Amino acid sequence: MKIKAIMPDKAMDRHTLDLREDMLALALSSDAKISVDCIKEGPDELDCHTDEAFAATDLIKRCIEAEKEGYDAIIIYCFSDVGLDAVRENVKIPVIGPGETTLCAASMLCNRFVVITTESFNIARTYRRLMKNPIAREKMTSVRALDIPIGELRKDPAATGRYLKKTIEEAVKNEYVDGVILGCLGMASYGESLERELPVKVFDPAFIAVAYAEMAARLHLAHIPAVYPTFTNTSNVNL
Repeated sequence: MKIKAIMPDKAMDRHTLDLREDMLALALSSDAKISVDCIKEGPDELDCHTDEAFAATDLIKRCIEAEKEGYDAIIIYCFSDVGLDAVRENVKIPVIGPGETTLCAASMLCNRFVVITTESFNIARTYRRLMKNPIAREKMTSVRALDIPIGELRKDPAATGRYLKKTIEEAVKNEYVDGVILGCLGMASYGESLERELPVKVFDPAFIAVAYAEMAARLHLAHIPAVYPTFTNTSNVNL
């Protein structure tokens, strides 16, 4: 089985992508393989709705390529689920949005959860998007920020861990949360250590999406044309 994860930003070098592959492989069975790539054209980072709009065009193209190359499932490697609906109109294999999937997991296991994003200017964008989801409307108490730029998250892992712990402690104290969603996939792999120290369930969308992608591929849990009609390009866009 082959799973493709595609990042909707183009700033990642091959060494960094290879490290992500090694990390994410821990969530897969021994006979499943993951390949991580990023878009070739579009923004270096996703910091706003405009970045998302420009990223979506090339992301769709990369996903179409992945299906043609024989991949069994695709992960849009971003908590914002950039272009998720559009990608599903263009491929038949399972397409996994980490944000959507993680909210479902949190709904099953939590009464109240907080979402942690990177920087404060992302709070409004993240909040507006999540409020469209009934799970978030029912159980999310707030969106909080670490105020660490996306590109800096992995340069000092210890500092990121400290910021995460402090932010979660404040949410537990002030909002009585029992769940935490890491609202940026650059925070992947911090969940286990945080759970040992804090009285919360930590949801890591990167690993949740990868494990769910394997299950979806094995059980043929893919979208259907009745819900996502196949794109026929009558509008003559450049795909």
